[in-house]
Amino acid sequence: MNEKKVLLLVGSPRGTASVSDALGSHLLSLLEKHRMATKKLLLYPALANEKKMTALLVAVGACSLLVLSFPLYVDQLPAPLIDLLRRIAERRQGRHTTPDQSLTAIVNCGFPETVHCNPARDITRIFAEQAGFHFLGCLAMGMGGAIGKRKLDQGGGLVRHQVKAMAQAAAYLAAGEEIPAAVIQLMGKAMMPYWFYKLAGNWGWTWGARKNRTSRRLNDQPYGDG
Repeated sequence: MNEKKVLLLVGSPRGTASVSDALGSHLLSLLEKHRMATKKLLLYPALANEKKMTALLVAVGACSLLVLSFPLYVDQLPAPLIDLLRRIAERRQGRHTTPDQSLTAIVNCGFPETVHCNPARDITRIFAEQAGFHFLGCLAMGMGGAIGKRKLDQGGGLVRHQVKAMAQAAAYLAAGEEIPAAVIQLMGKAMMPYWFYKLAGNWGWTWGARKNRTSRRLNDQPYGDG
């Protein structure tokens, strides 16, 4: 029996300091418990290094399960990740036989509501279909800023829904099965009341402005009608 190989691609410019890395790495640790061989690659270091990019593309072709973990940019995937998916799709065109490969995605956004991730989820699904992957679902969550640089298993009760959802999702992924809607819904549950998240976000914005000595300009409207 061939060992199942999992490849995590982290599509955040922050690399290992990103929420995308924290979420993706947590899923990898769960899949390792299901006796799957795991590997993690960062997208951005490969952008300006053709040797690393070639190695990345080869790794994509050799994996059993491809995991894309990335942040939401407005309602889209980061542009470098979109470009990579195009390269992967082009590389896979014209194959007489398609390997038994699957794909899942993890997307997080800074908005309080998870629903903003829906377009990105649909994009990954369409890519999977066109590139010959079995799409096993997308785990999406809002309030990504609340995790920060912490590992998911260090988030305590704040991320209890996400930790539970990813544990359940890992079991389905290891079996090559699609993640159920109930698990995806659990992943997207709010970590705190919306009003508190917005309050904390506004405080962080104000603190950053004071740190950079620009707090007096927060109410500027340079493109206003006045």
